[in-house]
Amino acid sequence: MLTIGQFSKKTGVTIRTLRYYDEKGLLKPTYVSPSGRRYYEDDNMVTLQKILTFKFLGYPLEDIQSMLATSDLNLHKSLVRQKQEMLIKKAQIEKTIATLEHAITLSENQEEIHTDVFLSIIHDLIHSDEQHTYFKTLLPEDLVDELEQLYKENITDYTRHHLETTLKLKEAYRKQLPDEEVLLIVEEMVSIIPEHLLTRIIEASKQIDEGTEIDESLFHMPFTKEEEQWLERIMKKSILGGNNDE
Repeated sequence: MLTIGQFSKKTGVTIRTLRYYDEKGLLKPTYVSPSGRRYYEDDNMVTLQKILTFKFLGYPLEDIQSMLATSDLNLHKSLVRQKQEMLIKKAQIEKTIATLEHAITLSENQEEIHTDVFLSIIHDLIHSDEQHTYFKTLLPEDLVDELEQLYKENITDYTRHHLETTLKLKEAYRKQLPDEEVLLIVEEMVSIIPEHLLTRIIEASKQIDEGTEIDESLFHMPFTKEEEQWLERIMKKSILGGNNDE
């Protein structure tokens, strides 16, 4: 029999990991002395190889434990299911990497980054697919698809523009600029959207029930409550003023 130290050297698995596997019931030593020293034999090596193989394939320890204890395991079905789960994780990792690359590009040459605004943009990047689906419940599908395609083709320009104009609005609130100057920033913010699409968005928005609540879990607002109320007041004042002029 081998001591836990000898077994560790032979297998390349740390003593700490072997003790953890013992505690979890994954790999029990062949013998434990009255003083608590663990001893292992060749049969333990076979079990350990199975554990390491399943770990390499991405199985969590809880699943490995049940798989080792099951004599009639349908390995093929289990492997197919595990492959599907790993493909999902792969897609998530690829999306995370793409988001990080985009975030790095956005943060370049930025002397100071406003955390709330930046995180709002990153949140939108992460949840873009869910937002796309959600907007289809409010706006015509072809309009949403066209906007999505345009956004993906110009994602860096769009997000940088959004970052810059949002920061301008927050600075306008801090300085309490006149409403006319604030409205110019708002116009600048939406100016990146082609006029024909912006017109369609405005018309389609009129058809949305006033009581419709936005799914806040999909959107991370970069403004404080005070900033939102300030901006809403200016926008309402502008709209009412426009109606009076008519």
